[in-house]
Amino acid sequence: MAYYNPYYPNYNYQPQNQTIQNGGFVTVRNEDEARAYPLAHGTSITFRDETTPYIYTKTLGFSQMDSPVFEKYRLIKETPQIAHIEPKEERTEDLPIYVTKAEFEALRDDVERLRKELGDE
Repeated sequence: MAYYNPYYPNYNYQPQNQTIQNGGFVTVRNEDEARAYPLAHGTSITFRDETTPYIYTKTLGFSQMDSPVFEKYRLIKETPQIAHIEPKEERTEDLPIYVTKAEFEALRDDVERLRKELGDE
């Protein structure tokens, strides 16, 4: 017959990893409604006040002795800052230089003439 002996440790004990679950966002009309909202143990809920610029969080731990933790945050709307980019001025010295077919043939003839004079062919 098995019996409980308090002097020997319980080797079957497995510690549990307890993580607070996020209950998502809930829209409320005021702070009192958020404070009165029922909450399960091990849960955290974020409330958005639809009449004022506030966000509330309410978190309840795993212990039966825990009381809810209520936090209040003020929302500040930020507008995105768009960087003003100045257009680049066109600089002709950076642009590629193109030649016509006639100009190219004249340059080619000059190169061939110089090669013959130097004796490279």
